[in-house]
Amino acid sequence: MKTNWISDPIFWIIALPALAVSGILAQMVLSLFSCCGAFKLRGKAVLLKWWMIPATAATCAILWTLTILYVVFI
Repeated sequence: MKTNWISDPIFWIIALPALAVSGILAQMVLSLFSCCGAFKLRGKAVLLKWWMIPATAATCAILWTLTILYVVFI
């Protein structure tokens, strides 16, 4: 593991999509508690389907796993 992984640009190339998907996942989960079950993506309301939260959670987990593996093994 490198000691200066936080300043590595490749780390940020991997971590920024993981952060973005985490934010979208948080919006989706919070929209479950609203009246209409929709969240905003680029200003447009998107109605949740049954598969959206599990797919986003899996994508989030994969991206964060890749980020952690990069930090640990490189």
